[in-house]
Amino acid sequence: MTGFRSRHDQVPPETSHRRALVLSEVATDGTAGLSRVLRRAASIDGDAADVRVSALIRAVPGMGVLDSHELLIRAHIRETGLAGDLTPGQRVALVELVDRTQRLRGAIS
Repeated sequence: MTGFRSRHDQVPPETSHRRALVLSEVATDGTAGLSRVLRRAASIDGDAADVRVSALIRAVPGMGVLDSHELLIRAHIRETGLAGDLTPGQRVALVELVDRTQRLRGAIS
């Protein structure tokens, strides 16, 4: 009998831990953390580069699945896109969209 394995089953535990640390940085520092992680993903940090952009957005406090979907569409980023694959323009657009969304929500509450 063949079973289907998820992609997460194939990732070594230490890699999963390092990626979780990347997500926790975004969760702790919000948009500033997202900006830092995206810059690192573009240059030197392989762990940050291998994280899905949708997961990074959802890690920002107050952002959910629907927010992630909408912001990815507006920034012209694939749902399955990895942080390391973003163009400089996509990185800038994404950070601006996340920041604007958070500020608008803060003004409403």
